[in-house]
Amino acid sequence: MVTAQAPARPARLRLERPWREHLALYRDLFEDPAVAARLRPGAGAGAGAGQTPAQILAGDIQHWQQQAFGPWIFSEAVTGVFVGRGGLRRTTVLGNDTVELLYALRPDSWGKGYATEIAMIAMVHARRLGLLEVVGFTAVGNRPSRRVLEQAGFRFQAIFEHAGLPHWLGRATLKTVRARAPKNAADRLA
Repeated sequence: MVTAQAPARPARLRLERPWREHLALYRDLFEDPAVAARLRPGAGAGAGAGQTPAQILAGDIQHWQQQAFGPWIFSEAVTGVFVGRGGLRRTTVLGNDTVELLYALRPDSWGKGYATEIAMIAMVHARRLGLLEVVGFTAVGNRPSRRVLEQAGFRFQAIFEHAGLPHWLGRATLKTVRARAPKNAADRLA
């Protein structure tokens, strides 16, 4: 007898590893004045952390090659429209080597829950990778981004200076799933 199952909620986002062919998408994202204002408040137009979109893309590709994980490109699953970039990246924060959750979305994708969805996808991946913790940070005045981090399980750790501005730093401690030892022979065969 076959039992009917409720259909799974269709994925709203499609993700893929970045390649050189994505440079136009990186330019579209990081050269947008509204995105630049969120990533680097007070710095004017331009890419995040003073890098060009080509440098950010090259860094993402290199990160994937060296670490076997990194930021993804996200598009709407139904339309294929580019939404943004997000995922995990190794970094140093306050002198500690760690893994950062990052995300940046096109302004026409803001307010649709995509940043939270990207953060949740990245955190599931962090658990699969066996990471013990992940950090995330945002400019103190960027309340929507802070809310995304909090919804993804990040808890306040500190205010620190990044790119010349105070940033809210959150940390998510991930629980590792350990296989339990079998109690008896029947459990070992199950």
